[in-house]
Amino acid sequence: MSEKFISFPRLARKGFHVSIPLMDEATWKRFATQDPTIPRTFARLREYGRLLYGPRPRKFPRMVRQQPSVGSIRSLYEECGEAAWQRFFLGLGNPNLTPAQRDGIEADMDADMPDFDLSIDTDHFILRWTNSSAHAADNIADNRIVSGTGEHLEEAWNIYEAAFGRPPYVPVNSDKIEVVFYDIGGPNGVASPPDGPIQLNSVSWVTTEGLHKPVSAHELFHKLQYAFGYRTSWNLVEPYLWFSEGTASWAEVFIWQRVSRDTKITRMFTNPDLNLYDASYSALPFWIFFEARQRSDAEDNPILHYLSTIEPNGDIEGALEEVIDEEWAANNVFGQLDTFYALFARDRHIGHWRSGPLGGFYPSILAPDDTEVTPDLRVTQVALGLSDTYTANESVSPLGSDYYRFSLEADADGQLFSLSVDGERGGDFSYYLIWEKDGSWMNAAFSSVSSGAFSHAEGVNLTNADAVVLVVSGRGAGGNYTLNTSVQGIWVRVQDHRPGRPLIEQVRPPLA
Repeated sequence: MSEKFISFPRLARKGFHVSIPLMDEATWKRFATQDPTIPRTFARLREYGRLLYGPRPRKFPRMVRQQPSVGSIRSLYEECGEAAWQRFFLGLGNPNLTPAQRDGIEADMDADMPDFDLSIDTDHFILRWTNSSAHAADNIADNRIVSGTGEHLEEAWNIYEAAFGRPPYVPVNSDKIEVVFYDIGGPNGVASPPDGPIQLNSVSWVTTEGLHKPVSAHELFHKLQYAFGYRTSWNLVEPYLWFSEGTASWAEVFIWQRVSRDTKITRMFTNPDLNLYDASYSALPFWIFFEARQRSDAEDNPILHYLSTIEPNGDIEGALEEVIDEEWAANNVFGQLDTFYALFARDRHIGHWRSGPLGGFYPSILAPDDTEVTPDLRVTQVALGLSDTYTANESVSPLGSDYYRFSLEADADGQLFSLSVDGERGGDFSYYLIWEKDGSWMNAAFSSVSSGAFSHAEGVNLTNADAVVLVVSGRGAGGNYTLNTSVQGIWVRVQDHRPGRPLIEQVRPPLA
């Protein structure tokens, strides 16, 4: 990108300061080719701008909930508008737009934006709001809502700077980050573009105090991501929300042990076969696990290691694989992303997904209503007694997991429990077995890497374990598989050596 920036004087007079780099032709072509959702014509861009900044109440109907056609908004049915607003401002950097066209778009933005006539300054922020907008939902009458948010932002700033060794990104030609409160529509907050304000939804702020801490930490973490090159040195194309929104959601827990929405935690449990790269905000449990499990001592910051590894070129997937490998000892089975994810799958079941080698790191996570978020893992429950069998033909996503819990009935004691999984050719799988007693895990066994058939047979002693859990995790490919289990007596051929006695079959006695 060139060093020339486009400013918006109408908006600036209202207290909304934003600037965007004007791209040269080659840079614009590269961006538009990489991400077809960026609006590439004046007509599309104007339509997009009116959806974001047009008359209120803004209605983001079903058209924006679908995968886009060229130039449309991918989704505003999200709580953070970082990606949608960034596409709009990237479109404004199109070198083929005329000044008159940009002026027309700014006029559309200005028409329904309130004057931010009230402000509070803190060490690192200028917070602007109004109580005199003709659109009542813009207004915040209680100044303590704004001043309290300033305190939350300052606390998060100090923690980020101490933990990551650098402050969040501050817009060019500014020494503070501007924060504006008004009715922005669907999202709770917006952090993009990098050289613009944090926009917080006045409606959410007035009605739901429990959002103040997590959402402000979330949006400020986007500014920290920008300080590591995201949006400022390199851009991303789908899928990337597992990184951008997943780590920003992790930051809510890192700063406040709170989340703005409980589904950020629960969805990866109610839908455990969700591919990590499709998880968006719901990748949060993985990032908690990543940080807790990768942390080698009290001074170690695995998320900092990850962001620093991404910084040179924006390779978010390659960097994740690299830092996982670096943190584990040479040749350790969990030193690769695929098997590390299988460990995460195991720990989701046994409850250790938020604790690592240093012990419990996240003792509780609260929802906006102050209730503790307790995820409930979806597991296929199967009861097995003597002579029972169970068969399933299923598929597992790449970096997703299926769970089966086989509860063994009393007549299975001493018998042989057998289990086999046959993966389709070309599939890629990991398998974990977890033995339980009275609902508590006793031990776990990882079969290492297996991309095809897997089998296990073991005599059952219900004194030691009364259930076994199978976790099938998709590695890079996942795929279809067939599962077969059974509980059977073990028949052996024996000879009664008394004269005239025939060869007979009998059941082996129960195993000790």
